[in-house]
Amino acid sequence: MRIAEGGIPMNKRFGLLLVACVGIFASCQNETESATVDSLVSEESTVEAEESVTKTILFSSGVKDGITRGDKYNYFALEGTAEGYDQVTTIIEGTAVDYRETNNVWEFDYPYQGPGVETEITFTTDTSVLYGDTGIELADLAPESYVTITFIPNDNPTITPPAFTVNEGEAQNFLSEDSGINELVTVTEIREIDALEELNPLGKRLLEVEIQYVNNGSVDTYIAPNYFSALDAEGKNLPLRYTHFWLHSVAPGESFTDKVYFDITSEGPYAIQFFDGAWIDSEEAGGTVNDI
Repeated sequence: MRIAEGGIPMNKRFGLLLVACVGIFASCQNETESATVDSLVSEESTVEAEESVTKTILFSSGVKDGITRGDKYNYFALEGTAEGYDQVTTIIEGTAVDYRETNNVWEFDYPYQGPGVETEITFTTDTSVLYGDTGIELADLAPESYVTITFIPNDNPTITPPAFTVNEGEAQNFLSEDSGINELVTVTEIREIDALEELNPLGKRLLEVEIQYVNNGSVDTYIAPNYFSALDAEGKNLPLRYTHFWLHSVAPGESFTDKVYFDITSEGPYAIQFFDGAWIDSEEAGGTVNDI
């Protein structure tokens, strides 16, 4: 038998080494399993804690089991309360896309045209979230300050003719002398492009729309991408890419050019609608007004 240094036979020393390794492995495995269990317990506790938080927003109608559905026109109409808060802001895809002010009893209603696809929509009372903000992380908000629901669209909504629709190269003037509004909006280009990964698209193609806006009035105006809708050949709305969002405040005499993106989910030709919630008829004959 060969003797190793220190007087221990080689095969016995190997046996002791093997036993030590097995013991270390078992100990590490136990620690890993323990850490995994602790992690799972911690995650479950966090979820339970969030679910048990008293929310600042309570829906009284329009939401059932965390779901709201598009009506015959694919609108969702929510009502709720946000006691102690003056405003409720809506977040889609990390972007603050709209808001509603509460009345003197903290109530709000939210009639709004729903997206053409199933969408997670968050409502928050967090005052740090401002209309037009992008890159919003819900994890940065207090759990009690927001509620997320799922919107299920109506796949075959009743289509009503839009108030104003333009094709590429066409312009629309919105005028109201009483309010000092005189806006000239031109759709300078409509084109299909390969999907841009940074916009988190639904498919492989996007509709890129270039908008030119001129404020010829005497008051400031505010313009955002959701003031426009893209219509397919059947008159149905394409989903807006909220991941590319801007909010322009335009002083009298100023102008801007920017782009709006829509997911291509159906066939063209495509036209651009001035969303009726933002652009409506004025009382003046032949006139229109941007109702903002």
